[in-house]
Amino acid sequence: MPRIIWLASYPKSGNTWMRAFLANYLLGREKPVPIEDLRAFSLSDVRPRFYAEVLTKPVQEMTVEESVTVRPEAQHRLAAAREHDHFVKTHSRFGELNGTPLIERSVSAGAVYIIRNPVDIVPSYASHMGVTPDVAIEIMADLDHATVEADVKILTHMGRWGAHVESWIDGSSSLPICLVRYEDLCANPEKAFGQVLKVLGLPFDPERLARSIRHSSFEELSRQEEENGFSERPPHMQRFFRSGGSGEGQRSLSEQQLARLARDHGPVMKRFGYLS
Repeated sequence: MPRIIWLASYPKSGNTWMRAFLANYLLGREKPVPIEDLRAFSLSDVRPRFYAEVLTKPVQEMTVEESVTVRPEAQHRLAAAREHDHFVKTHSRFGELNGTPLIERSVSAGAVYIIRNPVDIVPSYASHMGVTPDVAIEIMADLDHATVEADVKILTHMGRWGAHVESWIDGSSSLPICLVRYEDLCANPEKAFGQVLKVLGLPFDPERLARSIRHSSFEELSRQEEENGFSERPPHMQRFFRSGGSGEGQRSLSEQQLARLARDHGPVMKRFGYLS
């Protein structure tokens, strides 16, 4: 049976960048893959049709609680959507909610987990959600933080940033995890993306790697959004692809805000090199 390779991350940590790179590498086209094609290349764990397949009523009538209850069976349908192992995007934490697994192990082959310095997530997540940086910091510290899709009531439970990271790195011991730091993708994309290919067991082609990195660069993704828009951009945002680098939070956040992040997530930040 086909299984899911999760592309997992806390929001605004580089999931779309990773999806774009893998799409360009695996499809191997001479021109960049359009960003609107990413939805077809890698499915999502909140795609309504997989929930609709297991419900006995219209998916629009599903409650938030029901979305959690049927989530494992929806992931069985999601895994079976392709004839081979395939990538699925998720922002969910690993673990259970009300006794129900959020990630169904039996249909999971493994995961690529992208981690990003929470200091840099703050300004990006604040823009994405249309809130102030202080509110984004509060959200990232909330153990119960979750989002619900606008069109149907499918819950994504993320929780606290540090707990999200540890849930995948420590809580999914039965699944092989390829950990990728966003900052390493920025500093040395050839090495970082190349390591992802090797861990996934994909054929390694240096020329194809270099071309895929160019085709999924921030400049290219931003250019495509400027010309054609991007359906994943929230209505209140002017741009989905904002800056694409690292260090923005350190420059823009106050000392008090930085101290709050260190208090909230210090041990996990230290563990992954974000706090000395």
